[in-house]
Amino acid sequence: MTNNHVYLGGEIVNPNTDYVVLFKGDDYQDTIYLDKNNRFLHKIENIKDGLYSFRHNPEYQLILLEKGDSILMRLNTLEFDESLVFTGKGSRKNNFLIDMFLQNESERNRLSNRRYTLRPKAFKKEQDSLLDLRLQRFTSLTDKYPLSDLATKICKSSFEYDFFSRYEMYLYRYQYSRLKNRNIANEIPKNFFEYRDLVNYNEDDLMRLYSYNRFLNHYFTNSSYTKYMNQKSFSKNKVEYTMYKLDLVDSVIQQSYIKNNLLRGITTNFILDNKNDYTSQKVLDHYLSISSNKKFQKELKKLAKATARLKPNNIIPDQDLISSNGEMTKLSELFEKPVTALYFWSIERKDHYVKAHKKTTHLSKVYPDIDFIAINTDDEQTDNWLKTIKRHNYNLENEYEFKFPKCSSDELVIHYTNKVILVNQEGKIINPNADLFSSFFEKQLMNYSRMASIDKQKTVLD
Repeated sequence: MTNNHVYLGGEIVNPNTDYVVLFKGDDYQDTIYLDKNNRFLHKIENIKDGLYSFRHNPEYQLILLEKGDSILMRLNTLEFDESLVFTGKGSRKNNFLIDMFLQNESERNRLSNRRYTLRPKAFKKEQDSLLDLRLQRFTSLTDKYPLSDLATKICKSSFEYDFFSRYEMYLYRYQYSRLKNRNIANEIPKNFFEYRDLVNYNEDDLMRLYSYNRFLNHYFTNSSYTKYMNQKSFSKNKVEYTMYKLDLVDSVIQQSYIKNNLLRGITTNFILDNKNDYTSQKVLDHYLSISSNKKFQKELKKLAKATARLKPNNIIPDQDLISSNGEMTKLSELFEKPVTALYFWSIERKDHYVKAHKKTTHLSKVYPDIDFIAINTDDEQTDNWLKTIKRHNYNLENEYEFKFPKCSSDELVIHYTNKVILVNQEGKIINPNADLFSSFFEKQLMNYSRMASIDKQKTVLD
């Protein structure tokens, strides 16, 4: 007889906090504390089989738990996903899932623009061959170690939906980016999207699976655009397109968790990209009319208000900061040069913060009239933040962290990692949404630097 509980334990090497959190959306959450050896062991009674998330701040990953499992995990926070290994009963399915996650990430990173510009048949053939290799690995696993129906579904879906997502993204990139205003429907092989007829768009068991949610996002982007295929050129900021997309999700998805997450994502992206308060409110009102998640509704109302405040010539909302020497200060006290560029980073995105600091170090030499201030957005990470900036020998005078990360990130609308806010010496916003790695960014800096130089000359003459 199968036990009705699960044992979950493990060891965290180089822990960031003294606990891990296991959760399953709003249904279940449990905080598990580490002992003096950075280990833990926890018994979960009356477990509901399915995908759970476990977080060790600021990182998190998925784990599949079923009745009778007894799983130990080991990970090193310096290489969180890459070091994660499971042992014990229930470990094989989870090692397979993490292997698929890492391989999916690696292959998607290699799917450069060159790949997306392959002709449809060539792209399909290339990706199908990679999918066949995944299926062979999956078959090898299930032949040796029979899995439950649930584990079989989730393990197979973990890579299949990633490939479905690639096919959807291909159409988006191939048609909308490379061949604007061109209908390529006749160029796509008939079997290119054959998987769409097999997809369950209301799959409870997969609603927290990364690859499934990524696929749904890309699928609804393409399906929504079908209505506009023979009309004006595609624009994701179009009010009517976004409202149509919201309606399509509402009509296709019945599962409330999946529906509300999709509706939230679509509306959030529109508000962040849009510069017109009236049209943002129009889309927000439409979202509110079909959303059933009160928490998300409150969040998006707050986002719309914050975005409206972050307009050029408005004073930037002041924030409480902690300096690298532990002193409390205000954001408004940092604007000493004609232009200040505020950029933001998190410890969990090492690839980003290394590139960002390298870029701003270079730019600060090219544009001496512009101050580049780095602000860390992590919660409860002060010690690790200090270790990181000192280990990399960053300029400590320009390094700060938010005292209240969640509140400050909301007020400054920090929803993407490359965001830069440009502010003048009076604290007035010059540009609320510059992109640090955009080719246009340096042109902006050049113009602002030139304007600052002219203003300085005028001050001297006066």
